[in-house]
Amino acid sequence: MKLYKHFILVAAALYSVAFTSCSDDDDDNNSTTSEPANAYDTHAVDLGLPSGLKWSDQNLGANAPEEYGNYYAWGSLTPLSSFDSESYYAEVDVKNIPHDYSGDVNFDPAAHDLGGKWRTPTSAEIKELRLNTTVEWTAVNGVKGLKLIGPNGNSIFVPAGGQYSGTVLTKETFQGTFWSSTQDGTYEGFGMGGLVNAGGFGGVGGYGYLGYNVRPVRD
Repeated sequence: MKLYKHFILVAAALYSVAFTSCSDDDDDNNSTTSEPANAYDTHAVDLGLPSGLKWSDQNLGANAPEEYGNYYAWGSLTPLSSFDSESYYAEVDVKNIPHDYSGDVNFDPAAHDLGGKWRTPTSAEIKELRLNTTVEWTAVNGVKGLKLIGPNGNSIFVPAGGQYSGTVLTKETFQGTFWSSTQDGTYEGFGMGGLVNAGGFGGVGGYGYLGYNVRPVRD
């Protein structure tokens, strides 16, 4: 009889330990403090910019830094059938594009395609990149473009992918253009962006229906 009672006490103690351990695991599984991993984060480059903003090492839709990637109209989630005004207004809700759509998955192709904290840079963020990097016109695997070197020595390469007008790609090999998420002034369907060529790195504004590349950023 004493042996039986001893068995019951040991079994109860083991059950209590197992229950406590399981409860601790459940608390860990229910934790919301950790940020979900994003596979694209491996492309984030810290250039040592004042804001701490990280830039992707390649254009949206590219599989390597030297690839041009996809071309987008300003505020379009997908490439247009033709980069002209008629197609732009037919395929994009141009009248409702926000003054700045960075992070808005309804108009930002980087936020829409990549998720996480990835988005299209604002005009101010492109300006920060321009003012805080040194540049070198070079080539990667035979593709010409501009190397942007940050204060900490890290760098990204922007290929000279040109731009689309209608269905024709122009200015490739000697100029690269990429959109910001910021509207150019108060003009409907006009966007601001960045331009690179052998002369350096500058800003650009233009008709939103033109096909430019997108270079994603994340905080």
